[in-house]
Amino acid sequence: MEGTFQSVRIAIVGAGGIGSNLTRQLAPALANNSVVQSLGGVEIAIYDSDVVESGNIHHQAFIASDIGESKVSAVCRALSAFQSPCLNFCEQESDIRSADELRGYDIVVVCVDSSPARIATHSKGGNWLDLRCRGDNYLALDHRVEPAFVESVTDPEQRPGSCQFDGALESGNIQFGHSGAAAHGCQWITQCLRLMAGEDGAMLPYPKSESITFGTLERFPLINGRDSNE
Repeated sequence: MEGTFQSVRIAIVGAGGIGSNLTRQLAPALANNSVVQSLGGVEIAIYDSDVVESGNIHHQAFIASDIGESKVSAVCRALSAFQSPCLNFCEQESDIRSADELRGYDIVVVCVDSSPARIATHSKGGNWLDLRCRGDNYLALDHRVEPAFVESVTDPEQRPGSCQFDGALESGNIQFGHSGAAAHGCQWITQCLRLMAGEDGAMLPYPKSESITFGTLERFPLINGRDSNE
């Protein structure tokens, strides 16, 4: 989608289980939003080279008529009703492989099971969030977490995988860690924008691992033990 220049640029890397649901929840929250307006507008670029497949329909924010279309095109078409002079969505039918590709973005959220994309996001600096999920569990790392810990849980050789366990689609045992991760991402982005706007009481959600069934599994170590919103 074409739009006017926006003062805050956000990159959402991945339009699968996490990314597609995150953007579909985030768009109405940011539409006609006073914080967005005070910042001079927001542009959200969505990166993904994949097309919608039939197996995506169960847990990703797509419908049957989207099958065969690029994921970013399908997502951006669904978000078009929320576009305005202060909120613009940009289709990027490509994958992220280096930090250089993320230059110029004020906020980066990586939602795809790709080690190169994660490492590029971590090395970019600034405001970033790394969302991962499997089954009913999700993990959220961000720029406040100790770099040594981030590195310890990021395997450069890890092969991409689905957010659903093997056999889940066939058995109907769909689990919703991707929805938890998407909600965390929406809250994180909204609060990050409030912090950028100097709003009182803005607070980023704590980096953690969470299970829908069992609750919080682990809270991750912050740089120098600093306050979670510095």
